[in-house]
Amino acid sequence: MIRVLVVDDSPFMRRAITRILSSAPDIEVVGAAGSGRQALELIPALKPDVITLDVVMPGEDGVTVLTKIMRVSPVPTIMLSSVTTENATHTLSALEAGAVDFVSKPSGFTHMNMSRISAELLEKIRAAASVDVATLCAHDRRGNENAPIGAVGAREGDPVTDALIVGCSTGGPAALKALLLALPPHLDTPVLVIQHMPVGFTAALASRLDMCARVPVREVCDGDLFEGGRVLIGRAGMHVHMKRVNGKRVLKLDKRPTNTAHAPSVNVAMKSAADVIGASAMGVLLTGMGTDGAEGLRAMRDAGAYTVAEAESSAVVWGMPRAAIECGAACEVAELSEIIEMVVQRIVGRRSGAVG
Repeated sequence: MIRVLVVDDSPFMRRAITRILSSAPDIEVVGAAGSGRQALELIPALKPDVITLDVVMPGEDGVTVLTKIMRVSPVPTIMLSSVTTENATHTLSALEAGAVDFVSKPSGFTHMNMSRISAELLEKIRAAASVDVATLCAHDRRGNENAPIGAVGAREGDPVTDALIVGCSTGGPAALKALLLALPPHLDTPVLVIQHMPVGFTAALASRLDMCARVPVREVCDGDLFEGGRVLIGRAGMHVHMKRVNGKRVLKLDKRPTNTAHAPSVNVAMKSAADVIGASAMGVLLTGMGTDGAEGLRAMRDAGAYTVAEAESSAVVWGMPRAAIECGAACEVAELSEIIEMVVQRIVGRRSGAVG
């Protein structure tokens, strides 16, 4: 049984979440807290396997409470957040502070629309229960903002990478921060990141990464040229397709295909990159729940691209990388720190103006 502590200042939400979790045969709600202070008092006695924690609470907010939990008695935590600009920022702060993942609460939340989040919440709680807390707390997943530029250089003989496609889900924002902090400020290699997030959160993610990275980061817009000088984050709710128009690579946003589990889909973006860029691209699949990206990374490898999947030892959730490894999609399997080194080694030596 997965032991869960529910933390929310709203009595309605505590009852609603408890009802969802109690419907699962493998989950037991061992307690409910109406404040962060009460949660911190209950954790040592209840010893929960997972905590659900509201982002917005009176007094100490969810991020502050999470920070204390991770410092005093770390427990895998799923945040619950409504979709507002302010809450999106707080939610991303929580992910950086050590939250495993979050669930977006629908607007006008009532008993009638509980089913809209129940399956997602149960799935993420099960994933969180499998997380190694030591991996979750590892410093290198937060990124080192004082890391020296050029600490890793291109080695003689390293192949030149003409484009980088990165896919991730659960645990991805912290891993992305560590990766982007290592990129040089004058980046010739175009970079596209597909991170699973609900609509309304990828713009906040791009803005947050832009503030700490040394290269500009923003959300993809339909018709963007896929060129160096910036990192583009896939827009939630839309797939990213790569096209070649008048000799240039152009990114197009579309809701098709509609039969994918996620939008944007890592598979869609990587398969598109395999078709348009081929062997001069590099594909990286980081931490994440599920299997999205396995087929896409395989398509990139089959096209001659260099492909890497994150190792279990550093991934917060080893779902997406594992699926890719099992289907033979990865040329290499490496920990996050090693992947960052590989990326920098390959893009530093990129020839200006190279076209794949």
